[in-house]
Amino acid sequence: IGEEKFDSLEAAVAAAEDGDTIVLQQSTTGAGVVIDKSITIDLNGKTYTVNKCIGSSGTQTLGIQILKDNDVTIKNGTLAATTVTEGKPVKMLVQNYANLTLTDVTLDGTGSAEMQYVLSNNSGEVNITGQTNITAPDGAVAFDVYDYTSAGYSVPVVNVNTSGKITGNIEVTEEIAENLNISSGIFTVPIDEKWCAEGFEPTDNGNGTYGVKLHYVAEIN
Repeated sequence: IGEEKFDSLEAAVAAAEDGDTIVLQQSTTGAGVVIDKSITIDLNGKTYTVNKCIGSSGTQTLGIQILKDNDVTIKNGTLAATTVTEGKPVKMLVQNYANLTLTDVTLDGTGSAEMQYVLSNNSGEVNITGQTNITAPDGAVAFDVYDYTSAGYSVPVVNVNTSGKITGNIEVTEEIAENLNISSGIFTVPIDEKWCAEGFEPTDNGNGTYGVKLHYVAEIN
């Protein structure tokens, strides 16, 4: 953080104040973290691999948990999970309740044999931008858009505008399907028309991947 150095991401997040940027200095493996402040994590082209989960007592299966009422950016590198963990395996790489921006980042859940959700969006506005990739193992969910209002959270809005690839399933609570707005990206599952941003429609790329395209309206002179 600035000129101050820390031995772990956990320590850096604990010391950070609102508005700070944490810059990862080298690829490393370490514990998951709870983020309850408005910060930026610049992975600086490196990889952070979670090998010790966080979460509620008895259910510590999360990698990164981002709490509500914060503005968080994660960019420029890779967040990953591993099967070789201290305690329970990583089942959810990022659980988000905040306003979250992912830019030029890869969320890689393939390293954990028990990964269920790579990115879970339960509240806040999420922007997936730049060349961001989300990679889930076979049968797992790349990201969801989940209505968690029963627990007092506002419904999430997820905007996907990436040149990267989303590998894995997508889960959307039907009642808030229009809160997912996809305007670009490469996907391994078909895109529901309800998930498209305004002016876009689903498309089949013809090579086993899917996406969206602008819905053109012919102009008659």
